[in-house]
Amino acid sequence: MRLRSMSLSAALALALVWPAAAQEWRGKARVDGQVKNEKGEPVANCLVRLRWGKSGHGGPDETTDKKGRWAIFGLAGGPWDLDFEAPGYRPRKIQIALQETGRNESVEVQLEPAPQAAAGPAAGSTQILVGGQKISKETAEAIEAGNAAITAQNWPAARESYLKALAELPDNAALLQRVAVAYLGEENKDEALRYARMAAEKSPQDSGPWQMIAELEIERGNAEAGLAALDRVPAEKIIDSGLYLNAAIILYNKKKLSQAESAFDKAIAIEPEATAYYYRGLTRYQEKKTADAKADFQKALKLSPDGPDAKDIKDLLKSIP
Repeated sequence: MRLRSMSLSAALALALVWPAAAQEWRGKARVDGQVKNEKGEPVANCLVRLRWGKSGHGGPDETTDKKGRWAIFGLAGGPWDLDFEAPGYRPRKIQIALQETGRNESVEVQLEPAPQAAAGPAAGSTQILVGGQKISKETAEAIEAGNAAITAQNWPAARESYLKALAELPDNAALLQRVAVAYLGEENKDEALRYARMAAEKSPQDSGPWQMIAELEIERGNAEAGLAALDRVPAEKIIDSGLYLNAAIILYNKKKLSQAESAFDKAIAIEPEATAYYYRGLTRYQEKKTADAKADFQKALKLSPDGPDAKDIKDLLKSIP
């Protein structure tokens, strides 16, 4: 039977559409939490920044009430970075994964008191440190302006401010990644990829730049480069099978069947859904692994007996002894 290569191409075209940067983080998930200090007392007026761990990395900000509580609705499922900042306390950053179906666990965070300021420069000569490096007031203001612009999704203003700050902090990985996010918001994906790679080079242990590199490379059709970037991300931080699925489809269409099968394996390990089993079955069918292909087709049909591919799966199963 002739395989549906055109349907795979169509699926590829649909799967690789980049979401609109302005609204990509919106969804149906709800999350709440409470911030306390080391004594168990609530921390009021703590700024809670939520940034989606995908694509444009947008997201909302919230402030805790007098009981240290906060709640936000309308978030997309997937990985989220949370930053907590309150006067008199050390900033704290955590990562969580949200689901849009079902209840997400409350986020309980404890902040540690900030160290007392040591005797330093004379009054009026404030020292500002970023990553342990002293910076000028102008650079600090540029970073704050960039943060405000990126929160407002004013991508050109964010990019301009961050680039100004980079003149004094050229090796700061977090700042490089922010520039990448701003360029991505402007749909300048070449520059977004360039700065994401620079951030990854400066801080290879940070998964954020590698995930952006993977998304951009796979969107370009560079499955191998995208998968190589994903290899740098800890498995527990990859909770969306879409990147592996897209890469696998690209490899299938390039007739790189062994690599495609491996990528489908990883997609299924994250999310064992019918489409991934169907496509892996097509790959194995092409590889003459008919027994394995049959098992995949049967699994896909079991998971989605009335799905859009059900008729084709049944026809394929009839052709396999």
